[in-house]
Amino acid sequence: MEWIKILALAAMVYGVWATYKALGTPVRYQGHRYFPQSDGTFKRWYGGRRFAPSEIGMADPG
Repeated sequence: MEWIKILALAAMVYGVWATYKALGTPVRYQGHRYFPQSDGTFKRWYGGRRFAPSEIGMADPG
């Protein structure tokens, strides 16, 4: 049954990696990476609160 644990761990690691790669190209601001969201805001890789473009040094669209 040890192989099931190893397979489950490998599947979780692959899932995390695939999710990270799907985030797209980040915007760098003051040494941090912010990933664009579909609603025009930005988030860090771990989630957290949303940042407006003006908060990370970008001009607001519009």
